Amino acid sequence: MNQKPLIGMMLDWSTDVDFFRACAVAAAYYGADFYYFRTSDIGDHSITGTKLENDEWISDEFPYPDAIYDYTRRREVPRFEEAYRKIGHIPMGHTIKGRSMTKSKVYRIIQKDKQLKQSLIPYMTVREAEDLFTFMQKHQKVIFKTNGGFAGQKILTAELKNDGIELFDQQYLHYFTKDDLSRLSEMLKSKRYFAQKLIHSVTPQGHPFHLRVHLSKNGQNHWVIAFRSISLSLNPHISITNSKHTYRGTSTWGAFLQNQYNEEENGPMQQMIDDYSLKMANYLEEATGGGFHEIALDLGTDDHNRIWLFEAGIGLPGTLYHQLQMALPAMAYTLYLLKKAAPKSSL
Repeated sequence: MNQKPLIGMMLDWSTDVDFFRACAVAAAYYGADFYYFRTSDIGDHSITGTKLENDEWISDEFPYPDAIYDYTRRREVPRFEEAYRKIGHIPMGHTIKGRSMTKSKVYRIIQKDKQLKQSLIPYMTVREAEDLFTFMQKHQKVIFKTNGGFAGQKILTAELKNDGIELFDQQYLHYFTKDDLSRLSEMLKSKRYFAQKLIHSVTPQGHPFHLRVHLSKNGQNHWVIAFRSISLSLNPHISITNSKHTYRGTSTWGAFLQNQYNEEENGPMQQMIDDYSLKMANYLEEATGGGFHEIALDLGTDDHNRIWLFEAGIGLPGTLYHQLQMALPAMAYTLYLLKKAAPKSSL
């Protein structure tokens, strides 16, 4: 009897245990064994890891896996160099340097595609106060993001009012006069903020929302849509749907399509979103040379149902509710890498 391939999931921080379980189930579905481990638990010849056995998590000493699902994604970061040195000979995905690419770098790449750049929201890097004020005069409502931020952290929204600026940090409202603009722009510049036009992406009930389209490579090395999810801010005055300061909600995909676009699943709007997302995934892979196998696109749609790209996350995309949908293609792709690396005589 052939021995089952062994997949190891490498991580280095707190991760939802439900995702571990989903990966174990997905690996078993594809005929593989699975365990997860921390970068600090890699020995010279074995790894201390954790495996699901009889619905219980058991810690044990394991041989090096045959393939790795890298959920650390810190290649070439000094703290993790030793871990990657030890397991560098094992097939694994996500081979780009560090966790991800900055938002502005991804935007610049997308700008080179005539069709996809139409979904880019107008933005500017905060440098000079006069340029910032001109940008705000043009767009009235803007959002400030840090270039390397994630999960809604440190995001600010602002609106031009009475020749001054109301700045909202998702908890408190601050007012800056035009004379204060230099101080505000210097503060934003020092923390590497950039400004974007604020897209009015709301439900008919007035709740801000964004669409998450999670794309993954599958067992045939093709991009597929693993899942689509909805994130709602149930506090309408908070436009940042993943802010920790808002009460967040979600919806089934079918119910959202009916409520938002008066369409059934697989209708014109879903087809447009899916076509856009797959084109974006294939383009980003081709334009950057690849090295990643999961992308999270955060999208909004305006009052005319035009698609706008909030972010394209190539780092550690996650999910609150779709663990198995995320795990299935991840495990299939990891096994694809193993098969690809195997000598032809062993196939």
